[in-house]
Parts: sequence; C-alpha cells; structure tokens
Amino acid sequence: MTLQNKFTTLQSVLTERHIERYDEVEISLVAVLCKFHAVFIGPPGTAKSMLSEDLVETFRGATLFKYLFTKFTTPEEVWGPYDLRLLKDGVYERILTGKLASAELAFIDEFFKANSAIQNTLLTGMNERKFDNGIERINIPLTTVVAASNEMPEGEELWALFDRFHIRKRVDYIHEPGNFVRMIRAKDELPAMDLTMDDLREAQAEVDEIEVDDATYDTLVDIRSDMQLEGLIASDRRYRQSIKAMQATAWLHGRTVVTDDDFRILEHMLWTNPEDAKKVSRIVLQHTNPLDQEANEIIDMADEIAGQLAAALMDAKSKGVEKETALTKKGIEWFTRCKQLGEQVKKLENKAVKLNRPVNKIEKAKDRVVRVAREVGKNTIGLDHMDLKFEGRD
Repeated sequence: MTLQNKFTTLQSVLTERHIERYDEVEISLVAVLCKFHAVFIGPPGTAKSMLSEDLVETFRGATLFKYLFTKFTTPEEVWGPYDLRLLKDGVYERILTGKLASAELAFIDEFFKANSAIQNTLLTGMNERKFDNGIERINIPLTTVVAASNEMPEGEELWALFDRFHIRKRVDYIHEPGNFVRMIRAKDELPAMDLTMDDLREAQAEVDEIEVDDATYDTLVDIRSDMQLEGLIASDRRYRQSIKAMQATAWLHGRTVVTDDDFRILEHMLWTNPEDAKKVSRIVLQHTNPLDQEANEIIDMADEIAGQLAAALMDAKSKGVEKETALTKKGIEWFTRCKQLGEQVKKLENKAVKLNRPVNKIEKAKDRVVRVAREVGKNTIGLDHMDLKFEGRD
C-alpha cells in the first residue's frame, strides 16, 4: 500500500466513524499534511473533540499533548512547572516533558478559554514554533494544533489567537435522520491505523512536490479580486498558505497537480467572521466548481422552506388551529418546491458524475431537501412518511 493510499484509508475510516463530517475529516488531514493548525467551532455534542482526538492519536510514535482549557488554566499546566533545582539559583526554566513545548501533535479543547497568562506564549508557540524558556528562546517540535471550541473568540487578544488557525470550520448537529441513527448505532472504537510520524513527515515532503500551474495562480488572483470587491479581506500570508493547503488536498486525492477541485479548502481559510463564510464559499465555487455552488443554493432554498414551515407551525399553534387544516395549501406548495429542488439535485449529480467532479456537496443538498420534504409532509399534509425519490443518475 502506498503512503497516499494509507492516508486515503484513514480518511475513509474517519469519515465512516464521524458521520456527516466529510469536510471536517479532510480539513484535519490537510492541516497535519501542511503543518497547519485547525479549529472546529460549534455547540457541545457535535463530536468536535472526538474527531480531533482521533486524528492526533492516529500517528504511532508521535509525542502528544491533550488538554481542556478553562479560565483557570495556568502556564504550568501548558508549558510545565519551573525546575526547582535551577530556581534556587534564580534561573526560571521550565520542565517541558509531557507539555505543549515537547509535543508534535496537540489537541486542545475549549481553546478560547485561554486566559491572558498563556495567550502570548500560545501565539509564539503556534506561529513561530518557539518557546521562551528562561533566557533562551528554543525551537519546539509542534507540527499541528487541532482545537475545539463551543463559541467564537471574544476580545482582541483571542482574535489574535484565532488568526493562528490556518483552517476554520463551524460544526453543527447531524441533520439527516438516517445518519442520526447510524451515529447512535456506531461502535466507539477507532480501528488501529498503520501510520507513524515518519509516514507523516514523508507525506509532508511529498505534498511540497505537488505541481501548481499558472492557471491556479490566475484563479487565486480572480478570487482575491472578487473578495475585495465585496469587502472580504484576507491577508497576503493567508493566500500564500492557501497554496500549500491546495497541494495537500491534491495529494490526499491522488493528484500530482493542483486542480479546481482543490480550491474547496479555501472555503475554510479565507473567512474571519462566521457570517462571511457563505460569501467566501460562493466566490470560491463560482470560479472553481459551479456545481457545488448550485448545490449550496439548493441547500439555502431548502432551509428557506424549513424556516417558513417552522414560522407557520408556531403561528398555527398560537392560534389554536389544527396544523394540517391550516397549512394544507401551503404544504402542497412547499412540497412541490421540494420536488423541484430534488430534480435539480438529480441533474447536478448526473453532471458531476459525467465531469468526474466531487459529489459530496451534492449529496448534502440531497439529504437536506429530503429531510425538509419529510417535515413538510408530516406537518402539513398529515403523512407520517414522506420522501423524495431520487432514482439515481441518468
């Protein structure tokens, strides 16, 4: 088995274990392949920590640091206690063994609860891979920090830490009921993977050899221009880092040159405020994968129907009206729109297969439309089981 195949197998295992987390798994792998840091943000119970821990524990021989931050976390807990033997002589050096300064891979939960006592040291450690130990600034072996948080950072100091994460992703609860059942039934153990830190270092070197042609740089310039027109500003450093991320994405999928499909990682690199994430995604996909952009638009339209349904149900309840009686006419209209969206999804799926393009976003659109149609049928037309039929590809 080739090294790339080992990583493909790992991606498949993690995707199977972490249901509806295809993007999160890919992001995690791209992060370690690039020596980047990644953060997952979302409500409790969305498997952010579980996925992050699975990743850092995958590579045999790696020195790890895993910790849950609280507002009371001290520098000693992160970087180690002072060496008492040296302290007698006025030398303030820490014992680094088992702490972040000795780790190659780290998982930190509730990262943005870091207090001011450790924020500056984290900035230097994550960005420069250096730590001030006593009077000496030393290099540390840190490759990647994967972090999880239940909320976005607040305050200028924490935003500076947020900027240290090359890749960011908001995580939500599982949407599709069938996937929810799969999650409940899933086994807890992660199969042992035949990957070592030496394998990771070799893969990182191979990523550097992935070709980036002139067309890729031209597309990146176009994306940057469109983002600036909409007031979306990413630093020059982040655009430079995006090339490495696209190389890693290409390598992970067995390609020797960056293609338009690899630009999708930029959806998780070029935004700062969460409300801008959809705008960034739209711009990136318009230039590189219009099919995925159409899938996103279908998801948005399905979400709009779901929102209208929720508002109508609440209104009917407040008036004491039977929901099926009050909403049958609207329900037929909403369900018809869902059927139309379903046809659009089927056409997109056929196009993607013919063009050999990824279908993950299209599958997500399909799941969303089916779920909304079920809710419409159940709550407005009085049907217990409502499904859209996707007969497969033409």
